[in-house]
This record gives sequence, C-alpha cells and structure tokens, in this order.
Amino acid sequence: MTQRHISSTLVRSTPIALLTLLVQMWLVQLASGDETPFYLSLETPPAPELSTEQALASFSIAPEFQIELVASEPLVEDPVAIAWDETGDLYVVEMRGFMPDAYGNNDTDPVGMVIRLRDLDNDGAFDQRQVLLDRLVLPRAIAIVNEGLLIGEPPNLWLCPSKSGLSKDIDCQQKTRLSQYGDQPGNVEHAENGLLLAIDNWIYNAKSNRRMRIKNGVLVIEPTLFRGQWGITQDIQGLLYYNTNSNFLLGDLYDSQPVIAAGNSGGPGLNIRVSKDDQVFAVRVNTGVNRAYVPGVLRPDGRLDKPTSASGMVGYRGDQFPEDYRRDVFVAEPAANAVVQLRFKNGDLKAGADHILYEDEKWGRREFLASTDERFRPVDVDVGPDGALYIVDMYRGIIQDQLFLSDELRAQALSRGLDKPVGRGRIWRVTAKNEARRTGRPNSVASGKKLVKLLSHENGWYRDTAQRLLLDDAGSGIDVELTLLVAKDSELSALHAIWTLTGRGSLNHRTVKKALVSQHRSVRVAALRAGHQLLAATELLDMAKQSASVSVAHHATMYLAAHNKIESVLLHLAETVVQNREDAMTRTAVQAAASGNELALIEAMLEKNWREQDERSTGFIKNLVSQNFKMNPGNGESLLDRVMRQDHQWLQEVMLAGMSEVARDDSFGRVVLGKPHILFTDPPQNIWPAIANARAAFTWAGDDLAANAKPLSPDQQRRKNMGKAYFLSRCAICHGADGEGIASLAPVLAGSEWVTGPSERLARIVLQGLRGPISVRGETWNSMMPGHQDAPAFDDVTASGLLTFLHRAWGHAGPVVDPEFIAQVRVDTGEHPGMWTIEELANIDINTHYRQYAGTYGTGLTTFKFSYNGRDLMVESVYLKGPMREEKEDHFFFEARDFRIEFLWGDDRTIKSVRLANAGGPVLPRVPQ
Repeated sequence: MTQRHISSTLVRSTPIALLTLLVQMWLVQLASGDETPFYLSLETPPAPELSTEQALASFSIAPEFQIELVASEPLVEDPVAIAWDETGDLYVVEMRGFMPDAYGNNDTDPVGMVIRLRDLDNDGAFDQRQVLLDRLVLPRAIAIVNEGLLIGEPPNLWLCPSKSGLSKDIDCQQKTRLSQYGDQPGNVEHAENGLLLAIDNWIYNAKSNRRMRIKNGVLVIEPTLFRGQWGITQDIQGLLYYNTNSNFLLGDLYDSQPVIAAGNSGGPGLNIRVSKDDQVFAVRVNTGVNRAYVPGVLRPDGRLDKPTSASGMVGYRGDQFPEDYRRDVFVAEPAANAVVQLRFKNGDLKAGADHILYEDEKWGRREFLASTDERFRPVDVDVGPDGALYIVDMYRGIIQDQLFLSDELRAQALSRGLDKPVGRGRIWRVTAKNEARRTGRPNSVASGKKLVKLLSHENGWYRDTAQRLLLDDAGSGIDVELTLLVAKDSELSALHAIWTLTGRGSLNHRTVKKALVSQHRSVRVAALRAGHQLLAATELLDMAKQSASVSVAHHATMYLAAHNKIESVLLHLAETVVQNREDAMTRTAVQAAASGNELALIEAMLEKNWREQDERSTGFIKNLVSQNFKMNPGNGESLLDRVMRQDHQWLQEVMLAGMSEVARDDSFGRVVLGKPHILFTDPPQNIWPAIANARAAFTWAGDDLAANAKPLSPDQQRRKNMGKAYFLSRCAICHGADGEGIASLAPVLAGSEWVTGPSERLARIVLQGLRGPISVRGETWNSMMPGHQDAPAFDDVTASGLLTFLHRAWGHAGPVVDPEFIAQVRVDTGEHPGMWTIEELANIDINTHYRQYAGTYGTGLTTFKFSYNGRDLMVESVYLKGPMREEKEDHFFFEARDFRIEFLWGDDRTIKSVRLANAGGPVLPRVPQ
C-alpha cells in the first residue's frame, strides 16, 4: 500500500469563530420531508466492548508503523490529557465524571483524578498507578512546570508545588489555586484547555485569549490571540497550531503579540486554515455521530464525511519516526475512530498542509490510524521521551456532551448499548517498524552543561524538557554555553538556546545580532521575536526594508512600534502601506507598528496620496482610528476635533466609523466629554448617519441619551421636543414632570414597563386611553386614563414626538417613533370601541418593527431566515432556531447559544445585511425577495 497526498492550499484569513459556527450550523440542519433519514437505512455494525487484544486487532495503521498498548483500565480510566516529567513518568488527567449516562446525570460529581503512571521494569508498558489529586470536577488539562504540576479544572487552575523544582517532589496535598481557568463546570466542549508550554516560555491554551507563565512564584497573565477549541501544538520554531471540532489544522504565520498589544483581536495571517476542505476517512460506518440524520453528514457508504470532533493534536518533533514524518501533525478524531496525519507545506510567511491518506482494500482510502471499534475514542495525542506517538483513548460509547447531544443520538446510544460501560480507558503507542524503539528511562535528569547539550537532541521532548529545566538552573557557565550554541547556528539547538537565554534574562544584543545573520530563517525570526527590544530603531528599520525574507521583514515592521514616533520610521510605515495597499499582511504589520501614533501615520499616508478609493477597498484608516480610540479613549475629543477639520467628507465618515466600531464592543465605556461637542449639537447634515453611529461612544453631564440608545437625528429631536412640550402641558399635571407619578392620581411613568415596553401598546394607551385595573411597577391602579387622539394639537407628528420622548426620558433607551407609525396605529384601531384594557393589549401584535428584519440572509450552509410571528423575531438556521431578544435597536441576542447579531442598514434606509457579531463580525447579505 502507498500513501496518497491530498493537497491543501493556503487560505489567507478566515475568522475562526465563523468557521466553527458554519460547520456546526451545517451539522444541525434538519432533514427535509418525511423520508426516513439516511442513517437509519444503513446496516450499522455492532459495537461491543472489546478487550485490549480485540481492540488491537481492530486497528488499521499506516504500513510502516505498528501500535501497542502501554496502559489500560483499571490502571487508567477516562483519560483525556497526558504529560511526561523529566524522569519519564506519565501524568494522566482522568475525566471520570464525563457523561456517566446518556443524560449526563451527576456529571459534576467530584470524581475526576490526576494520576502518575510509572514503568517499573523498563519494558515500555506502565505498571504502577499513583493518584496525585482526586475529587476533581471534569479536569481537562495538565502541564509539568519547574514550580510543579499545573492542573486545569474549570473554574480553577491548580498548582501542585515542588519545593525542589523536580517532579519527584510534586505535592498535590499542598495545591494552591493560581487563577481562574476555563469556566464553571458544565460545558466540556467549550472551555479553556491545553496548557501548552511553548518554546517562548509562555503557556498557551486553546479556546482562550490569554497566555500565562510563572515568574518569581507569581502567575503572570497577558492577552493573546484567541485560538481554537481543543487541540493546540507548536512547530519547531514555536509557531502555534490548533483546531476546532470541524477544522483539523489552523495556525499563525507570525507572532501575534504585536497585533494583540495594539488592541486588536486578530488579523490576516492569524487563525488561518492551514488544512482546507477537511474530510475524514474512517474504516467503519459512523451512524453514531451527533446529527447523523442531517443530509451530507455521512457519505453514501455510511462513513463520516467531515470532521466533527477534532480533538487533541501534536506536531511530531520526535526522532523515532522516519525523517519524512518529523514535521507532520497528528490530530485525534474520536467521532471517526481515527487519528489523522497532515504534512506541512510551509514557506516564507505561508502555510499549507497535505492530508496524508492510505489505500484501504475495503474503503478505498483511510487515515493514518483507524479502528473498526466504535468505542475507540482517541481524544489526545502526544510525543513521548522515546520519540513514539502516544494516543489517549477515552474508550467509551458516548463522547458527545449532554449540552449538545441530540435526541436522535441519545436514542441510538441507548438502543445500541453505547451508554455503558463507562470507566474504561487505554493509552496506545505508535512506533515506526524499522526504527529502533528507545527503552529505559530518559537521561534528562541532568543539570548545567549536560542540559545545554540536550538542546541539540533530535527529539523535541528532550529539547523542551532541557529548556524548561535550564530556566531555573543556577549552574555556572550556562549562559556562555547557550551563547556558543547560538553561534554554532544549528537550527534546532539555536532556536532553543535563544529562548532559553530569554527565559533566563540573559539574552544580549550581541547574541541577537549573531542570530540575525543565521542561515536559517526560523533562527532569524526567533532572534527578532526574543530580542527586538534590544535592537535600535535603525537596526529594525534596515531589516524591515532590506530583508530578503518576507517573514523577517514582517516581524521587523511590527516591532517598529516602539520607535514609531521617529520621523524616518513613520515615513517608512506610510510608504510601505501606500505602496502595498492591497496586501492585507502588510497592512496588519504596519497597523501594529503604528500603535499609539496612528493619527500621525494617517497624516503621513495622506501626504503620500492615500485616496478615497484606497480606503474603500481596505478600510485601513478606519482600522487605525479604531485602534487608536480603543487603546486611548481619552483621545476621543481630539478625534472629533480632527473630524471637524477635515476637508473631505469621505475622510470624516471614515474617522467617525472608526470610533463607532469601538463603541460596538459591549465592554467599551462611553467617553465623558466636558461639554457636548459641536458635531453633536450642530451636526453637518451630509455626514449625519456617521455622526449618529459615533455618538454612542460619547456622553457628558446632562446627556439624556441612554448608553444603548441610538441618537436622534435633528428631525427626530425636533419631534421629541414637541412631544416633551406636549407632555409638560398635558400629561405632567397627573404623572409629574419627573415621570414619578402623583400619589392617588396617576402612576409612575419612569421605568414603567408600559412605557419602556412595546410602542404598539403605548400608542394605543396614549391615543385611545386605558381602563384599569393595571399593574405599574408592582402597584395596582384601577382608574381610567382618557386618550388624546381627539385633542386638537395631537396630530401624528406630535404623537410620535410624545412617544419618542417617553421612550427616551428618564434614562429610557426605547425606539424612535415616526409619524407613519402613529398613522398606521390610528388605522388599525379605528374601529376599537373606546378605552383599552390590559387583556385586550395582551392580544395585539407587538414589536411590529421586527417585520423590517424578516427575510433570508446568506446562502447555502450560511443561511439565516428571520420571521415575525406577531410578538418575536424568530431565527431559523442549521444552528439557531427560536426567538431572539432585542438588546437595543438593530441588535439581537439568541440566549440558547449566547449568540449576537446586528442588522445593518443601507443608504436607502432598508435592511441590507446581518452581522454575526459572535463570529468575528462576518456580514451576510440579505437575499432579494
């Protein structure tokens, strides 16, 4: 049999959250019609519990490899993550509480454990089990650090300390809580995990936007790029790769920290799809996957078509596999009972991957490792001290968490007996047949110069372990040896030596300069990443301008942020982006480099002939303004002044759009101005829509615009003033000018559910009156309020102004009411006899403005259908189905999935598209009727 390569080309920038969402949506699409779902027509083979010998026989593996068992129940149960210490002992996280039955009953019982396995006779199989920590709730991550053992058990990050710094002295009885980790127990699929100690000495996690390290006994946490869902790994130079349940391989082309430090959440070249059009090739029918009833989830032969449960992953940096495999990535896919092999096709600031498949006599093609045993559940993979690939097999029938378990899969699991037994688990080892397998305990229990030599080891496990131990090794001459290792310019050892010096605080300018002339691009990039703060502006500028490597120039450009107030640097940034305006990666590097001095860069760009058409195609100035405003909101008034000084309308609109973009963030706090800005008190009509959007970012003493309300246009404000005058002359005599009501006369209006609620009800009350009883803020009133519809001065304009005033007075954030709305209500209620009762008001259509949102948005698998049912805005897609809650005008929230959307208006004042706010901001166009 021969291996086949399935090419995967590079996708420059795809928001990872959107990719995850889209595949999840696709998976839950309901089958149409009354036909029997395809999966029920398949002959599903039985899935009995297999002994380890039977399970071994169920595997199909790449022909050059072999697989063997190293641990199984009762030595290990429900394993989900592993880590080795420097002596070769294996630490295992046991998630024993996961899905004890088909309903997830008692899944938060404290039954999880962390254990240590030891091979006593050096035969390659583990013999001894030691429980280090028990009574854990769904623990999920583990890492060995010099300070001891880190354990991720949401919502806790525990440290089991080691006083000596060696793993043999780890004491979990003295555990301490370092930090919050993940979320409260209950959402196993979507919580922080990984605890990857990367080459840069920082610990990274999947499903997380923070990185951490322990320094001087204190946990230091910094923001970083949000990455992935479950698996996370690194390549030889420390670039990070990760996945989601439906994407095998995503990653970063460069250091994300300058982008994050500038206040951004990502950019082109980060979170890219390295593998494209992912498919999975099992060796059994996969009807036991979540939502198998959805057309397209299964192939015609019954196998899973695309990944749905991609889990743990590892970049193979070992030395036991043949050379061709040593930069591959292996990904666990438990739903397909397989381990997937991908091969990097990386270049200079480029990345791609081939999906390596193998011929199969029955199925045509299959993965690197696949099993006919449905209970084989590979959830993590790692490379051990012997260079072998280890596979963590949770071995069970149900792997779908109860929060997302479909009724169909639950029924299937119960009928086929997949819900039991539980409490099983296996760990397997994969080795190359024709390569020697190393036995015995590793020799990394060394110190000083012996550890330095291990930085040259062919097995990445040794290099990682030696680097970790060297960070705290006080032996003499270590820094000298590390510096010599950099000078020798052997790629692997030089990379680790640079980062070891960095972690020890011993990297100097001379060593950085030496590394910057390395023959290896990876070493030059590492020198920049680790030592850019040691370089002068001129040195960075020269590399940004002259380096033959795109990656080196990209990094050097980003690191110019510390020097961007120097005129030569600023001019270079302006020239670079103007000359390469269409290159998104260049724009990202320049934007990061402009951090803190974005407005000066804009001026320099304009002098270099940045034009309206450039801005329309790139949105670059808008991004610069957003970056500046987000990191320095105190600049808000100055930015408004700059808008007033601009001669070009397009530039004014762009700058205002940059500010309004920041205000979209729920965590943004409105800027408090000393007084109302002239842009808001006397707005130029030609840019009013842009001013209205930016207005949400500002407030001042006496401002009556609620934080989540849209500002009023001049016409709307005039109507509101008319309505206020009418209120004070006609309504305040009973309800009080402050809206607090008058005892025994009329109820409170401020904060009243009848005022802040639907305009349809309020309009009917105001026009035709109300007859009690009625409850207002918990107080019952049994009186009558006459309507105003026949009052001589109460035309549609005045009535709309009154309702707008009531919706916006006293801190309310209700909608603007137009005269046309009042006119329609008059028509709809023309035959209603007299005053309304609360029973009648309960039966009218409300939220009729939702009709404007009704329609279909997007295409294919990304289709959202919105409809109005007389009360709610309903959404239907393959992921979301049900009512949405209006948070503010044009903004809605789907609580069942914690998902937000925003409807966007066109220039013709009709809804043109919808923004998926939780998925990185992608916009889906409205489908014409």
